[in-house]
Amino acid sequence: MRARPAVALSVLTALTLTAPVLAAAPATAAPVATAATAASGVGPGQSTTPAAFVPLNIRRLLDTRDARETPAGQARPLNPGESFDVPLSAWKSHPEREVPVVPKEATAVLVNVTVTNPSTDGYLTVRRDGDMPGPPATSTLNFRAGETISNTIAVAVAPPGSAKGPQINLYNNAGTTHVVVDVLGYYAPTGTDKYDAVQPTRLVDSRISGGRLGWGSIVSPKVATAELGTAGAKAVVLNVTAAEPSTSGFVTAYPSGEPYPSEGSNLNYAPGRTTANQVVVPVGADGRINVFNTGSTDLVVDIVGFYGPSGHNLFSAVTEQPRLLDTRYGSALMPFATRVLPVAGGNTGVPPTATAATLNVTVTGPGAGGHVDVFRADDIRPGTSSVNFNPGQTVANGVTSELGDVPGAVGIYLHSAAPAQAIVDLTGFFTAG
Repeated sequence: MRARPAVALSVLTALTLTAPVLAAAPATAAPVATAATAASGVGPGQSTTPAAFVPLNIRRLLDTRDARETPAGQARPLNPGESFDVPLSAWKSHPEREVPVVPKEATAVLVNVTVTNPSTDGYLTVRRDGDMPGPPATSTLNFRAGETISNTIAVAVAPPGSAKGPQINLYNNAGTTHVVVDVLGYYAPTGTDKYDAVQPTRLVDSRISGGRLGWGSIVSPKVATAELGTAGAKAVVLNVTAAEPSTSGFVTAYPSGEPYPSEGSNLNYAPGRTTANQVVVPVGADGRINVFNTGSTDLVVDIVGFYGPSGHNLFSAVTEQPRLLDTRYGSALMPFATRVLPVAGGNTGVPPTATAATLNVTVTGPGAGGHVDVFRADDIRPGTSSVNFNPGQTVANGVTSELGDVPGAVGIYLHSAAPAQAIVDLTGFFTAG
């Protein structure tokens, strides 16, 4: 760990999101899907063309708190039941106002979405478009009144030739809330970086070495190495956890050797609440990344995969996200036990040849604190974590997991002293290509 060089206070103020002290309490869980929705699959023609990844340095697409960062030039929160289109462009106060960030040929985009200062408990869904009637049957992000929380999701974009152009849609189910959207990269036929999973490995755990992080601290783990199987990686897929923070703060990851981003964040946390988020970040020329922290917290960083020319797998996003599991229909996850969840084949619509999947995993109603680990079902549990939670909390996190041979399945391990309910929605999958 090393101290971060000075950063202008004005820049940090612009990035900071409201995160008041909150007691652990339940949030509105993801909606309970009907039986038909739960069984529906992506099916032929309901996923995007397989494509490679193009990593981007984190860049802000939307901030509803700032008129300069919104398509309509108006600062306002999303209203209850509102479906809000987000063009994949940056918005500035000087001409030209709209600056395209994601090209028209993109099939899907990877975004970090943050809800801040919601007026009530609720959930937000990130999807391709808002043309489907009624509210969506799945959720991306669950929140409590007044809190700030983030999640990363890969989502299909409007197809080429669409009158809407490249965009995504946000649906807010209840109350009013501000939303911030940062883009991390996109998938396109012209991309050159393919995905490979690696054995989930812990790179950083300040609870064991290095000590608790304070304001302005940076950790710089080596992420592109032959030992990890990531040599030549252009971007890495991580799960980053702020463990038992004592203050509010946020974390931003960026390539080593490059300037600190002028906007954007990957993980927002509040005192006493262990919080995790999936992070995809370009790799610096020295094979390292920087993870910058603004509060007082322990930090855990796990690596699960990478993108690069040596990768072997292309990504397809589902155009309408189906629900694969909702234990509220039946039996909860049991303490210190693994449940096997088939993802590929069967009625999911995911091809049997799929090698990995991107999932949105929500834990709700846990009787005790703990974490869930999602991993290749036929492999030894890696000892990392995917979703962290407090008693009674509802929390979601994006997960990228290799699929096992049982067939095409993931294992979901509950590390907790009491049962918990789990909801798993499919956002996309990888195939060799």
